[in-house]
Amino acid sequence: MATASQRLITLPVPGSKSVTHRAFLLGALSTVPCRVEAPLMGADCKSTLSVLRGLGARFTVEKTAVCFEPIADFTPADAPLDCGNSGTTLRLVSGQVARLAGRSTLVGDDSLSGRPNGPLLDALRGAGASVDSNDGTAPLDIAGPIRAGVFELPPRVSSQYASSLMLAAALLDGDSVVVLPPPVASRPYLDITREVAAAFGVTLDFAEGPGGLSAAIAGGQRPKAARYAVEGDWSGAAFPLVAGALLGRPVALSGLRRDSAQGDRAVVDIMGRFGPRITWRDDTLMLEPMPLKAPDVIDLGATPDLFPALVALAALAEGTTTFVGAPSLRHKECDRIAAMAAGLTDFGVECHERPDGLVVVGGGLRAADHIIQCHHDHRIHMAFSILARLAPATVADRGCEAVSYPDFHDHLERITG
Repeated sequence: MATASQRLITLPVPGSKSVTHRAFLLGALSTVPCRVEAPLMGADCKSTLSVLRGLGARFTVEKTAVCFEPIADFTPADAPLDCGNSGTTLRLVSGQVARLAGRSTLVGDDSLSGRPNGPLLDALRGAGASVDSNDGTAPLDIAGPIRAGVFELPPRVSSQYASSLMLAAALLDGDSVVVLPPPVASRPYLDITREVAAAFGVTLDFAEGPGGLSAAIAGGQRPKAARYAVEGDWSGAAFPLVAGALLGRPVALSGLRRDSAQGDRAVVDIMGRFGPRITWRDDTLMLEPMPLKAPDVIDLGATPDLFPALVALAALAEGTTTFVGAPSLRHKECDRIAAMAAGLTDFGVECHERPDGLVVVGGGLRAADHIIQCHHDHRIHMAFSILARLAPATVADRGCEAVSYPDFHDHLERITG
């Protein structure tokens, strides 16, 4: 039971960013009016809404929902479609514009324009699209229509490429198969795509074996849902859990699904290996702080978005934690491996970069004597903001956390007390 000095802090979790992107896309194409409830209205998801409007989507934004009106289909955009800093927007929409008999151009900010998309663009070209790009990066100039068939991607590429192809293939004339040889990276995000699609009546039939994963997709499907409620975000939930564990404050989180397809619900088991006790009380997730110990090796191949939060936790855990299995971290909003290593060094934490992760020697922090750089990356900013509550530091880019967790600083203040 929490003492008066350790009163329980109860917080609502923001809506899932991954689910919101997919629900907006499918809601815009729904054959009946569709109300998407409790979406995350961060900058990335707003980019998706803006791009969908540029493709002819019709919707109104309410306080806690976005309401879509039916349209026949998307139409090619006359003006460039600005995806901002959202890689999910750029990639999911690439498949959609490739379906259309016309040309559309996708652009983004400097960070997005440095992120690779080559395997996805190659797959679209193979299906008949005309694609121009800056060596696989934005701006992307895409003209369709693509044809149904077999779409094969290389091993260990972004799951967003596969999700883009699957959602596009379902609307083509004719049946398709999307093939992903092993190892399949970030597999849980494909399960999110399948689950959200199913809620809109779109079937993606997965099969797995030694040859990897394949998705058989019947053509001619049209999304249809009158209402879709976005679940809480497990990726975001990692930050108040880590803050509670590091600051010694019991935390309760509402809005999460314990049976979620989101792979980042693995944070419960991973954090348990560090020492904190995390349990369910009805539909509320409860964290009780405990002394922290390093759990040796953590493979984040399926859950790379947990990396910044867990690295912050490892900085105070007694012993050495080795994070492996996530080379894609080099190509997120920034090079997250290098960014976390640089910031930890500023805090006096010994660490060593790996091509696919980071080795962190935990045990203590010191005050940082200059600004901790976050490269406008929301997850990097949140991780270092938690550490700055334990060792004085100025953390750059306040405001970027709104991409995935608009109330983060308010929640961190409540945890800090």
